[in-house]
Order: sequence, then C-alpha cells, then structure tokens
Amino acid sequence: MIKNKIVGLVFCIICNVNYGQNFDFSIITKKIFVNTDTLSIDSSSINPRTFKVFNNIAELQPFEYQLNAAKGKIIFNEIPNDTLVFKYHRLLIDFNKKYLLHPISLNRTNHQNLFYEPIEISNSKNKTSIFQGTNLNRTGSLSRGLMVGNNQDFSLNSNLNLQLSGMISPTMKILASVTDDNIPIQPQGNTQQLQDFDKVFIQVSEEKWKLTAGDFWVKNKDGYFLKYKKRGQGIHLKNKIKENENININTENSASISKGKFGRNVIQGIEGNQGPYRLFGNENESFIIVLSGTENVYIDGTLLKRGQNNDYIIDYNTAEISFTAKKLITKDKRIIVEFQYSDKNYARSLLQSSTLFEKNRSSFYIYAYAEQDSKNQPLQQDFDLVDRLRLESIGDNIEMATGSGIDSIGFNENSNMYEKLDSLGYEIFNYSIDDQLGVYQLTFSNVGQGNGNYVIKENNALGRVYEWVAPDTMSNSVILKNGNYSPIKKLVTPKKRQILSVGGKTNWSSSSLKYEISSSNMDLNTFSKINNNDNVGFAGLINYESKKELNSNWLINQSYKIESISKNYERIERFREVEFERNWNIQQLIINEDQVLSSAKINLKHFENGLFQYGLNSFWIKNDFNGYKNDLKIKWNKKVYLDFNGSLLNSNGIFKTTFLRHNTNLYIPVNNFKLGFIDINENNKFYNNDSLSNNSYRFYDWKFYIENLDSNKNKIQFFYQERYDWFKYQTILKRATKAISPGFKIGIVDKSNFQLNYSLAYRILQILDTSLTTILPENSLASRLNYHIKLLKGGINSNSFLELGSGLELQKEFIYLEVPAGQGVYTWNDYNENDIKELNEFEIAAFTDQASYIRVFTPNNSYIKIYNFQYNQNINIDFRKIVKGKSLIEKLFNKFYNQTALNTQKKTDDLDIRTLVNPLVNSDNPIIQQMSNSLRNSLFFNRSNPKYSVELVTQLFANKNLLINGTDFRSNNKDQLKLRWNLNKSFMLNSQFSKELKSNNSTYMQNRNFNIENKEIFNRVSFQPNTMFRIALKTRYSEKSNSIEYGNEKAFLKDLGIELRRSKRDKGLFNAELHFVNINYNGESNSTIGFEMLEGLQTGSNMTWKISFQKKMSNNVQLSVSYNGRKSEENKAIHTGSMQMRAFF
Repeated sequence: MIKNKIVGLVFCIICNVNYGQNFDFSIITKKIFVNTDTLSIDSSSINPRTFKVFNNIAELQPFEYQLNAAKGKIIFNEIPNDTLVFKYHRLLIDFNKKYLLHPISLNRTNHQNLFYEPIEISNSKNKTSIFQGTNLNRTGSLSRGLMVGNNQDFSLNSNLNLQLSGMISPTMKILASVTDDNIPIQPQGNTQQLQDFDKVFIQVSEEKWKLTAGDFWVKNKDGYFLKYKKRGQGIHLKNKIKENENININTENSASISKGKFGRNVIQGIEGNQGPYRLFGNENESFIIVLSGTENVYIDGTLLKRGQNNDYIIDYNTAEISFTAKKLITKDKRIIVEFQYSDKNYARSLLQSSTLFEKNRSSFYIYAYAEQDSKNQPLQQDFDLVDRLRLESIGDNIEMATGSGIDSIGFNENSNMYEKLDSLGYEIFNYSIDDQLGVYQLTFSNVGQGNGNYVIKENNALGRVYEWVAPDTMSNSVILKNGNYSPIKKLVTPKKRQILSVGGKTNWSSSSLKYEISSSNMDLNTFSKINNNDNVGFAGLINYESKKELNSNWLINQSYKIESISKNYERIERFREVEFERNWNIQQLIINEDQVLSSAKINLKHFENGLFQYGLNSFWIKNDFNGYKNDLKIKWNKKVYLDFNGSLLNSNGIFKTTFLRHNTNLYIPVNNFKLGFIDINENNKFYNNDSLSNNSYRFYDWKFYIENLDSNKNKIQFFYQERYDWFKYQTILKRATKAISPGFKIGIVDKSNFQLNYSLAYRILQILDTSLTTILPENSLASRLNYHIKLLKGGINSNSFLELGSGLELQKEFIYLEVPAGQGVYTWNDYNENDIKELNEFEIAAFTDQASYIRVFTPNNSYIKIYNFQYNQNINIDFRKIVKGKSLIEKLFNKFYNQTALNTQKKTDDLDIRTLVNPLVNSDNPIIQQMSNSLRNSLFFNRSNPKYSVELVTQLFANKNLLINGTDFRSNNKDQLKLRWNLNKSFMLNSQFSKELKSNNSTYMQNRNFNIENKEIFNRVSFQPNTMFRIALKTRYSEKSNSIEYGNEKAFLKDLGIELRRSKRDKGLFNAELHFVNINYNGESNSTIGFEMLEGLQTGSNMTWKISFQKKMSNNVQLSVSYNGRKSEENKAIHTGSMQMRAFF
C-alpha cells in the first residue's frame, strides 16, 4: 500500500513539473482521410480525456474505435473510408518510458546476491493473449485480409505490429518492436519528443552483453576525430569481455545497411523571414528526406530546441525548417543545420567497431568505421553501359557525373510521354498522347537560364510537361539558348568512407595526457581508379592538462594541445566547434592542404565566484593561412554578474586579416530584479595587398534588459536592443544600417486557474546609406501568446494560442498516382472523354472500389513572401457550475453546456493586420494566399439527461491553398439542430435539421467551381429491446441547389434506409444496412458538380447495401467479413467484399 502511494506521488510530481513548465494548452486539430483501420495520429502521447473524433455527421463514439493514447495511435473497428477530424491535447510525458525512484547506478551487482527492484510507472498491461504463461509485456496485433469485387482487381493486405518486453529467462531480457508496415513518411517535427513509427528491432540482453537485430542507432565514443551518429539496419552487439577491479574491456560491433547520409547547411538569415528554409544534400540535391530526430540546429553558434513551444519546427519529408516566434530571424542570424538524410542511390553497408581498454588510471581505444556504397546495387538509378563508362572516366570530378535523360520505353499512360522530331538539325521532343509516337520518357534537369532548350509548359495530373524553345543564332554564329531545362539526368557516384582511430588517455594525480592517431580512406567514385592517389589521409592529436590548487579558494588549470591533419584526411562528421571556420576567418577558403592547430590555455578558477582564462592559439594551413588568436574569458558572480568573452585574431595568407570581437553580459541584482546589459562587438578587416577588401565588416549590437531573478517561478522581461552595421566604403568602414528591437516576455505558471506565456519582439531595420547595401528597409514582428484560464469554479475553461510572424510559403504542385483499387483516396472521371488524366478530373472517391489514386505533392523551389497568423481558441462553458440555484430559471440554465473550438491559420502577401487577425474575413481577399479556418460551436441542452437532449451545432470550414498554378479554395458552412428523444426503454428518435453551404473556387480549374446550398432533414427511429439487438429505420430528404453563376443545377434526394445490428458475446457482431435513394437532377451527371450533388450515385433510383460481421474466434483472434454493393438504374450492380483476420497480442 505504501509502495503504491509512493508511486502515485512520484507520478503526480512528474506530471505537475511537466505541465507547469511545458504543457501546450492549445488543442490540436487534424483532418485526415482514413482508409485503413490503424492510424498513427501523432508522434507524441495523447490526452485521452480530451480526445474526440468527428465525421461529417457527428462525433464518433468510443466503442467505434480503440485509442492507444500513449503511442498516439487509433484502431477502428471498421475502416471509415471517410475524412475524419481529430481534436486532442498532446501530453509531453512519454508513457512508454520507465520512471525510477533512484538511478540504476545504485543497484547492486549480481554477485553480491542482493538485488534492488526499481519501482516503475508504465502503461503496459498484463492481459490474456497468445503469450499467456510468459513473463512478458506485449501489445499489438497481426492481421491478414483480402478484398475482391467486380469493379476492381483482387488485392491482399497485411499488417503486423508487435511490441514486446520482459524476461525470457531468469537472467535474459528481451525488448522487441516488430512491424511489416512500410511507412514512407517521417514523424512530424513540431514536438520536442518524437516516436519512431518505423523502428523495427529485437533486442536480447544479459548483464554483460546486449544484442540488437533490426533498426538501431550507432554513435561514436569519446574519440576526437571520429564523430558520427548513424541509423542502421542489421546486427549490433555490445559486450563486456573482461571485468574486475582494475581492468575493463568493453567492445561494440555492428554490421548493417546504412539508412542515412550526413549533411551540413550554412544558411544566412533573411530579414523578417521565419521560414521555411529548404535544406539541401551534399551534392546540392534539391529534394531530400531528413531522418527524424537527427538534426542539430544552431543560431550564432547556440544549439536550439525543436518544438512548436521551443525554437523551431522541421518538416522531415520536405526538408524544410521554420523558426518560432521565440527566435526572430534577421539578416544577421547565422543558421547552421546538421542532419542525416535518406540517400537510396545505392545499397550502402556500414561496419563499426570500437574497443576500449581501461586499467587503473589509463585507457586505450581502437575505433573503426567503414561505410561503402555497393556500386553493383544501384537502387534509384538505372545505369546503362554509357553511364558506367562516363563514371569510370571522370575520376573524383563528380560534378561531371551526368547522363542522358532520354529513354525509349514504349507508351505508358501513367507518365508524360514524348515523341521525337527532327527540325533544322535539332533533335526535338514534343509532349504526345499518341500511343504509337509517344514512346520516349524524358528526365529533365534545371541547368540554369540560357543553358537549356526546354521550359516548363504546364502541370498536369502526371507531373510537369516541358516544351522545346528554339535557340537564337547571332550574326557571329553564336547560338544563344532560351531555356533552362535539358533532358539530362544527374548521376550519383558510389563512394567509400573508412576511418581508423587509435588513442588513449593517461591520468596522473594532477595532470593527464590524451593522444590520438587517425587514418581515413575516402574514395568519391569507386567506379573509377583515376585520382585514387589522394584517398588516404592522416591526423594526430596530443593534449596535456594539469591542475593545481593555489590555496583554499583558487585553482589553476593549464592545457596544451596540438592537432595535425594532412591534406587528404576526410572526416565523417564535424569534430571541431560549430563555427570553427568563422572563428578563424576561413569561411571562403577551400582547404586542401596540411593543417596544424595548436593552443595553450591557463585558467585561474575561484571555487565560489568565477574564473579568468587566457588562451593563445595558432592555426597553420600550408601555403594558404597562418593565424594567431588570443582569447580572454572572464566569469564573475559576486554582487555583480559578469560574463565576458573576447578574442583578437591576426592572420596572413591569401588574405591578411584582423578580427577583434567581444561578447559581454553584465547584470546587477536589485531587489527581485536584474538590471542587465549585453553587447556584442565585431570588427573584422580583410586586406588584399594592403587594400581593404569588400568582405570586411563591423557591427555593434547592444541590449538593455530588466527581468526578475531566476528563483521566481513567474518570469518577466523587458528589453531594448540596437544594432549598427558598417560596410566597406573606399578605404574605411562606414555605418550602413541600424536596427531597433524592443520587446518583452511574460510567463505566469504558478496559478492554478491561470497560466500565461506571452512574448513579443519588434524590429525596425533602417538603411543609413543606400550606396553600401542592397538590403531594403524592413519591419519585422514575431509574437506568441499561450494561456489557460478557469473562471467561476471551473464553469468556464478557456485555452488560447496565438502566433504572428512572417516567412515564405511554398507554391505547391501535385500529381496523382494509381494504386490498387480500394487502397487509394481519389477516383478519376474522364469528363471530356479524351483519355487524358487532367487535374480537374480527380475527385475524392465516394465508394471504396473507386479509390484507385493517391495525390502526391511534388517539391519545388517556388516560394513567395508571406505574413503568418495562427490562432487557436477553445472555450467550454458548463452552466451547472455557474448557476446552482433552485428557481425555475436557474434550473433551466444549468441544463445548458457549450463547447467552442476555433482554429485559424492565415498567410497573406501584405502586412494588413485587420485582414491577418480577423478569422472570419472572406477568402476572396486578394492578399490572402493560404488560409485554414475551422470553427465548431455546440450548444447542448439536457446533455446528460437519459430521456432527451437537444444540440445546436455551427460548423465553419474554409481552406485556401497556394498552388503552382494558382489558388484553390474550399469551404463548408453548416448549421445543425440535433434532437435525441428516448420514447421509452426500447424506442429512440434521432432527428437532424441542417442547412449547409459548400463552395469550391479555383483560379486555374474554373470548371470545378460551385456554390451548393443543401437543406436536409434526417430522421432515425431505433428499436433496441436489449443490448444485443437493434433495428433502425432511417429517412433523409435533401434539396441541393447550385448558384446561378455556376450553372443553377438542382438535385432532390430521397433516402430510405433500414439498419440491423445484432451482437452476442460468444457469437459476434452482425451489421446490415440497406438504402433506397431516389435522385432528381437537372444537370450533367458526368461533371465535377454532378459528382458532388449526386454523392457518387446516378440520377433516378439507386440502391446501396452493406453487410458486415465480426466474431472473436478466441480470446485474441477476431474475424471480420464485409460486403458492400450499389445499383443504379442504367448501370450494373457493383459488388465489393473483404475479409480480415486479426490476432491481438
């Protein structure tokens, strides 16, 4: 009993700490088309108490699905095949993690025969399953299914999802995550914590070893030169070979297929642009996929935190990073992003080995790393003999790795095809839909304006279409090309990377010596033997440190370091400080010579008040650079707090430079506040033949602030900041720009009924001399508000989130890909019967057998400048807690309950505050480029009464998307009155009266535009004498009318249906539904408007039916069978059947 109370107390402390500091009170809203029974909603855990799911009619009931809140997943009892809206709060606690009362390090070892059993908090549940009788925690399922119909091909589907942990013997543990899902996307990068959706592994361990098979991470040890963090798929073994009081030998070995490739981008910030900023691959690949959780993001050398509530968010699938209002991006921000990205040009092996020997005070290690592309196993490249000979001939000049993008494959209706023509000596390719002539598939590359003979003509449902533009011949016979694309493809060379590092460390009583020797073998093109003489390089390091106590208050530390690198040595990942090149003024220097870096530092440390440190550094690059840098660092915290960092660099070489800079943070405590001053000063002069070079600069940035002390739970800060920049003018540096930045931050977290976090930063950039810079004046604003409030004893609960900033918006383009019927989302209707798949001919499928296409957004580099506004508001009003009297009026009022949820995100190309912040502004405003609005208000009367209840619902949805061809706007405004009346214990009446206005407005597909008003009455009478049987009669009458300017079409739908549900605990669940639908329609059925108004059916009499059966074959095995069909007057009956067997673990 005491143990349970302690666990509960610890759990509450953990929750309160996390909620008090990091809880995101804003509700998350996601709209997803669901065509599978299992869906990963979020990479974070979900609060089950606030989780809700809505379809177009009503909220789904909990018995219709199973929610795995800890993993952010949902399992539907029946596949919805519908667009659902999910609303929930995130939990920032990982409920799959074990929480211990004290560190594992306090545990006793096995040979002592005394064990400490840690108390853990976990979401795992022991339940009867196929693992019954084993000491294992498990969750997941295995399913196999099939689908068949007379309007689709036979298809199979399968799913395995198993998580397993526990003891398989008294000393052996197992941990496993197994799935056969192929998830092509990465988790969302908008939270600090991520879950690996596709991490598949089995791990077995004992006290002295751990073996992992599947997906795993490998990371470098304590060596200096060999740095890496890789995700592999293979076998990984950790082992303690020998262990006693004096000697330890630890080994780690792995053999795997490498899943990622290291990339590093250095980005100069753009004034007022919070993002997104596109990331590129090492070989300037424009479109890459970043592996989730591998990125390190720095601004001005400081590491940032990921998350909507922190510094940045990242879209791993499009490789785009954006910054939150906490980090106002300006022209002065130095952004560095290091990451791993997916590279599937070749199968790539990864071998890693590390051995560490420790004896007494000394250690010795051997680290090896080998990563190699298999040149005979290309994955996403098709090489012919010409391509291979080309790669063999270019050596390490990989920028010359190009091949022909012309391939004669025969006509393919699912790709844009071309025919070949000869004209005036030119070989020309024209887009063609002729199956006899259009036999060429072309791959185009952007070669720059004036370097190609093709341009983009249009975008259709299959992608871009290119057309030939004739070059101009000048009088001197010079040919000027007028295009920017050519039918060539970029070839990627197979590469090899190997590093061996040997080193160690010896500790004495007051000093230590660290040493390391490393050798690298890097081949940029294993197809070619040319240039192989520069593959091998060497590096070495010696570092000596000593310390001595001068007296009871002071300690002196000394360190001496020398590092030597040969010109051919190549790293795996960065091993020096993140801004090393900037610190030494070598950003523009291509280093291909030997290097020597040395340093001597002396550090005088006071045990209580701070330190003084001086360092002398030298850096030598053969023939190119020779520099000396003096560093001074002071930290003091007695009455006055001072943090000072300064340096002076003098260098010679290709450029002669003088670089003087310092960074100071000074504050004085006054009562409960700090009065502080920060200044950053850099004066960097480059000389070329004693003349001041154009890349010389100077800036001075100072900031005054007032904030409360760190000991306060609530935070408040006001600041005022100015920055001045000097650029070269003739022989001097002259002041060119001035920036003024006032702002404040407020955080209130210690109130039970009120929490607030608000920040605002405003920046005014002024141009003092237009002759010195091309930068334009700019005003930037970044603001964020996040608050939660409870009023009237919890009767009113409100959560709000607001963010305002500026950035870029991608002009999206997409294509449609054909998939097996029933596994897609869209259907193709050839409205003009020309056998060409056009963008305006794809609709969301009304029935499963029609769902044969998916829509895929294709990345591009077309952005526009936008201003961004995001606002989420949730208000719940419980009148029972507000009005508690006994009068008739008070009793009437306390029967009401109201829920309001407003979510709006708007992006405009002009800073019009009224348009930006007004959530109800009309989308036809020309400055709005992208918009997503969602408003739902539900007013309940007698909500909890078992006899009757009334609900009044107002729903507003509006979406405007910026596409490469123009804008696309969709909206749906709906008012509903819902009545529930239990006539007696067996009969129930549900009635709905609704009025809906659905609009579509596209600037580039005007034949899809409509404005349809729908008035509908729905009634359902149910007879349910017990919990096992229910029969219901449904009627629906709908009047739809399109507006006059879009065609004035009208449709009248009469729907009569009957539903039967029968369930028995041991027999299963049976559902059957039959509908007779009669439609009168005066428009063209084979059109976008017709498809929308007829709901996928036909004019006249229609019949639809659905039968499903679910049965538990055993405690953990479930069988599901379903049969759907429909029939129209002039069309044959469509039949679709499916069967699935699912085993729960």
